[in-house]
Amino acid sequence: MIYGFKTKEVPSLSQVGGKAKALIETTKAGFDVPEGFVLSVDFFDSWIKEIMSTSEWQQFLTSPTKEMCDKLKVRAGELEFTNVQKEALRSELNGLSEKAVFAVRSSSPEEDLEDTSFAGQYDTILGAVRSNLESAIVETFTSMMDTRVVEYKKLNELPLDNPRIAIIIQKQIASDISGIAFSLNPSNNCYDEAMINASFGLGETIVSGQVTPDTYVVEKVKSQILDKKIMEKSLGLWLKENGGTVEEDNKDPKAQALSDNQILMVAELVTKCEEYYGRPMDIEWAIENDKLYLLQSRPITTYLPLFPELVTKPGEEKLIYVDVIGMTQGFTESMSVLGTELWGLSVESIKGEVMICSEDGTSPTLHGRQYFNVSHTYKAFGSKVVSSFLENYDGNVKRIFTEVDMNDYIPKKVSPRLKGAKKGLVKMTFRILPSMMKAVFINYKKVMADYEALAAELMNFADDISPENDFKKTAEELTGKFDVLMNAGGVIVGILSLRNVKKMFKGHDIETEVAALGMELKGNPTSAMGRLLFKLASYDEFQNTKDKNNFLTKIENRAYSTEFLSDFDEFISKYGVRGFMEIDVASERAYENLGSVYDRLKEININDSQITMAKQKRKVAYDKMYAVAKEKGLEKKFEEGARKFQNTFGYREHPKYIMVYGFARLHDVCLSLGEKFVGQGRLEDKYQIFDLHLDEISKGQKNQSLDLKSLRKANLEPYKKVSHIKEWPLVIDSRGKIFKPKLEIKDGDIVGDPIAPGKIIGRAKVLHSPYEKPLNTGEILVTTSTEPSWTPIFINAAGVIMEIGGPLQHGGIIAREYGIPCVSGLMGIMDIVKDGDLLEVDGSNGIVKILEA
Repeated sequence: MIYGFKTKEVPSLSQVGGKAKALIETTKAGFDVPEGFVLSVDFFDSWIKEIMSTSEWQQFLTSPTKEMCDKLKVRAGELEFTNVQKEALRSELNGLSEKAVFAVRSSSPEEDLEDTSFAGQYDTILGAVRSNLESAIVETFTSMMDTRVVEYKKLNELPLDNPRIAIIIQKQIASDISGIAFSLNPSNNCYDEAMINASFGLGETIVSGQVTPDTYVVEKVKSQILDKKIMEKSLGLWLKENGGTVEEDNKDPKAQALSDNQILMVAELVTKCEEYYGRPMDIEWAIENDKLYLLQSRPITTYLPLFPELVTKPGEEKLIYVDVIGMTQGFTESMSVLGTELWGLSVESIKGEVMICSEDGTSPTLHGRQYFNVSHTYKAFGSKVVSSFLENYDGNVKRIFTEVDMNDYIPKKVSPRLKGAKKGLVKMTFRILPSMMKAVFINYKKVMADYEALAAELMNFADDISPENDFKKTAEELTGKFDVLMNAGGVIVGILSLRNVKKMFKGHDIETEVAALGMELKGNPTSAMGRLLFKLASYDEFQNTKDKNNFLTKIENRAYSTEFLSDFDEFISKYGVRGFMEIDVASERAYENLGSVYDRLKEININDSQITMAKQKRKVAYDKMYAVAKEKGLEKKFEEGARKFQNTFGYREHPKYIMVYGFARLHDVCLSLGEKFVGQGRLEDKYQIFDLHLDEISKGQKNQSLDLKSLRKANLEPYKKVSHIKEWPLVIDSRGKIFKPKLEIKDGDIVGDPIAPGKIIGRAKVLHSPYEKPLNTGEILVTTSTEPSWTPIFINAAGVIMEIGGPLQHGGIIAREYGIPCVSGLMGIMDIVKDGDLLEVDGSNGIVKILEA
């Protein structure tokens, strides 16, 4: 029933809870832990049974309200110690001084775990003595019924019908100074930095928020104090010799609580705890008469555990990474196991000479994410290549790297995987150079026609993929063919033509006109999809459709007009492969959920949208620029430049579309194989196949005894460790340090990156996912980032604000094509702007103003 901290064998977590178990473990490991013992779960078994036998308990299970919690607390407060409990407690106290003063605190088996901390939920009694120890134990036990504990359990989906608690009785230190410490820096996630909070007296004033403690940051490897914030600590809580506590004003509240030597002592203590447990820890500590004590230790529950493959050891050369999926593909969620592998193969097929997706390459791709290894790229290719990457994508990242000292992150040697990388860059250049040169100097139309033929050939290959073939071989063959997409070299003609047009009008304010010139570009499948969606939504027969079920029934029975069905079939044939997170083979496709197509069409305002104005805007812009060019005698040069730009630049989105088409065909094959594996009892759901790797699926095809469930479970382990991460950092180093961009606000203006020109005023609509709620005409879309599945939403948007994304990301391209003012690079804007706020979006200067909140 009772375990002393010096017990020979460490009891189970289910008996003593995480807090007490840690105290026993650290005592046995030789840490200076104040002596004490723990009343186990079994100690309170009779009390729990008595509570559960009451009518109040049955009412509580039916309706766990605050009122019922209060009734249970009253009932629990009437509990009395049995003779067995009293004798066990008396026996344990015999080994301690009669004058000992105790801290009485909870240690629930559900408490202080990696996923659930229960921080501050249970009552702690300080300064207890033998005469009032039993009442202190009852009070702590009773707090198990408190509404805050019950609500925390409900929030974390913990059962309410199995209450358990253990209670620690620990000799209390008469602290001169006390506080908490973290073995990593919670403000930036850095594994090499310890953070310490300290104040005078007992630590309860810190935990309860009565004082703002000093904060010290220590570099653990070098044992160096990096930062000190000395606060005014006006109040202290002190232990009385005969029990109880007293609050007193501190004599020198602005004094530094810990000396520099003591700061390093505490940092060393929390580091040793981390080393002992092999994971980041936070501790409570106290100093009495210059001796440092460990009072508690528990796992840190809220930090980002960087994937082990990307972590370097303390003191070794550090690497720095950029998370590129959000910036380049417009979503921040992690991809599936199979989707990640296929994406890595595809990237290497297209740009394998420079984008190597292994951990020691330039673009490590693993566990649902892809990173840009800035350090390896810098060493292998030089600063210009790195700068070019940063310039093309996201303003947040550019701002971060203006503050980063790259000397801290440049390896001494090139990664073995990247030796000869510069030759690879030259090789890749020569691979795409012929089509570019031919397009620029001979016949760009022929180059684009050849590209379209190759793309069609690749799509035909994808259409012929069969679940009867070896899946790994088929998938590798398909992704290997993606290298032909580099033949879209005619896009360079559009880039050069746009540059020439801009030079032609140097000195003229034509930024808005240039953007309008880029509307309705040939070859852009995303904007073409938007136009076809608009056309479908504009049919009277669709507008007169009663509801989704009516729509699905009429589609199934082919009850719409021949014209509508023809356009609908074209949409499904061409764009049914698309969807949210479409580069992930696991993602749902539009053809799988026709109800979602209905939802998209219904949200389009056919009377007032960006598409209805696009052609007119383009014509007005063209005519204005032509008139200026004619005055300068450059009308023919302008005509030619505009024509080349409009006929080629849109194709820069086309290669991704072809890849997505191939992934959709693999998606279908996977589900066919998944059904087969389910039928064999080797998977529980066909979609679980996306949690397997290529070779595992391939081996599973050949060997029916292969345990696919175990393989899947192992593949998902790295995902589970980061399942609590909701916002992935853009930049992180190999010691876990997260770099955050600063949101620049000047005189009320929120300054970001200009993406698409124009100025608009409208009400905000904040969306975390594409179809979370309707975006009405005239509203301003505020979101993290976008990808092609957002296209129907852009049709209604008056303006766009994004946290992440540069001019070449999907959101920027579509905003310019539709002529929607767009500002990006505003990390944190979604925490500031709320639905209905009146905003002004200045896409020309990259400024957002909140006119009315």
